[in-house]
Amino acid sequence: MPYSHYDLATLKAQLEQAQLAGFLYQHQQHMLVLQEAFDEDGSALNTFVQHEFSADQIGLQFGLRLSDHNIEFLIGLTHSNQDRGYEIGAGNLKGDQKAFNLMYAFYNYPKAFYLVSMPLASTSSQLEQAIEQQLFQRPELAFLDTAVKTNPMGEQVQWMKSFIVQQSLNMKVRIQTSLI
Repeated sequence: MPYSHYDLATLKAQLEQAQLAGFLYQHQQHMLVLQEAFDEDGSALNTFVQHEFSADQIGLQFGLRLSDHNIEFLIGLTHSNQDRGYEIGAGNLKGDQKAFNLMYAFYNYPKAFYLVSMPLASTSSQLEQAIEQQLFQRPELAFLDTAVKTNPMGEQVQWMKSFIVQQSLNMKVRIQTSLI
């Protein structure tokens, strides 16, 4: 799917028309971040989950970065926990991370922020591979491996990882569809 004909203004107009979020934040002249993302039915998209044992929490945001007429799909992930030793302030974000406003919806402030990027034209398996390589292999996110539930078929599922992949895939497809 070629995206070479898009500039940031056109991207923003298409995304606004598709009503994917309550607000699109433009960062400089190359990035858009969906603020208050909507689900397909127009309700607020669930972007937060919490580990049932460790109280580790994650929050997701999505965005697009335009570079040399190529569009990258971005996933911003905040990680919070009970450790009060370090809390991120907006001033601690570097580079393009600054486009993502930290989400304080939980009772813990974010302790870490991660940015995952891949071409918007990536397949679902490429999206999963990018998330695995750029996010799930980080030692500080090892708690994701212990978030296990049994699905209706009796299989053990790492539900927080599945949540991240599924929400990311759904939003990527919705963004792609809005640009057709």
